Amino acid sequence: MKKYSFIYILILLLSFSSCEEKINIHPENSDEKVVVEAIFCDNPLVSYMRLSKSKGIYESITNHPKITDAIVKVTDETTGDVIDFIYDSSDAKYKSFTTGIPGHVYRLDIDAAGQHITARQTMTSKIDLDRVISVPLDDDPNTYYLKMQFDDPPGQQDFYLFIMQPMDPNAGLEPRFTVLSDLTYNSTERTLSVTDEIFHKNEDWIVLFFHIDIKNYNYLKVILRAMKSLQNGSHPFYGLSLGNPQNTVEGESVLGYFLVSPVSLSPIHIGN
Repeated sequence: MKKYSFIYILILLLSFSSCEEKINIHPENSDEKVVVEAIFCDNPLVSYMRLSKSKGIYESITNHPKITDAIVKVTDETTGDVIDFIYDSSDAKYKSFTTGIPGHVYRLDIDAAGQHITARQTMTSKIDLDRVISVPLDDDPNTYYLKMQFDDPPGQQDFYLFIMQPMDPNAGLEPRFTVLSDLTYNSTERTLSVTDEIFHKNEDWIVLFFHIDIKNYNYLKVILRAMKSLQNGSHPFYGLSLGNPQNTVEGESVLGYFLVSPVSLSPIHIGN
C-alpha cells in the first residue's frame, strides 16, 4: 500500500486550506482519533491491522504516532474461535497466522488509547483473478491501462478493490489502488477495466484483488476521489465535497475501516 494509509489521505485533506476561497473548518475535526486500518482475508501474509493516532488539522501530516500496545482480537462468530493479532515492530502492524474462511462472520475488537473499537463483517465469497491484461492507450503506445479478467457472479451487484503493488519495492514505483463495482463488467471478455491508473511499458506489478462489501466500497471510493482531487497539492477540499467517508469501524473517537475478504493475486508485465 501507499507509504501513508488510505485514511491518512483524509487527514492530509483536513490539514490544508485553499488559497482561493475561505474554508470553514469545524473544530471537532481536530480531535485526536484512533485510526484503524484492518484487512482480514484468507491469506495470513496479506491480513494486517495498523493502528495510529490522528493529528490536529494544523499539525504535520507525517509521522502519525503509532499505537503499539493495543489488544487486538478477531472473533470468528461462526465457530467461536478467537484470533489474537500481535504487534510486529518490524513493519508496525498487528498480525496473525490465521486464515479467514468465506461465509464466516468476524467481529473485530480493539482496546486502544482508552477506548473500545469494534466492527463486524461477513467474509465475502472467493473470486479468482484469472489474468491481468495491459492495453496500450491510443495516443501513446508506451502507456497502458489494465483489464482484470475474472468471473463476476451473475444476478447481483458486486464490488471490488484492486491494489497494484510494484513487483520490485526498489523500482521507484508508487503502489496505488482503485475500487469498482461490476456495472462496467464486460461479460463477453470477462473483464473489468481499470482506466483511472496509467502504467508504462516493461513495468512489473502484482495485483491484489478483493471481493468487498458495499460499505467498504463506499468508504474507499470517497478516499480515492479525495486523492484524485489533489493536483500538485492544491485545492485539496474538492475531494471532500464529494462526501465524507463513513467508517466501517465503531468507537467513541475513531476513523477507519475493517475489510473482510478473500484475496487473489496475479502478476503483470506491462506490454505483454
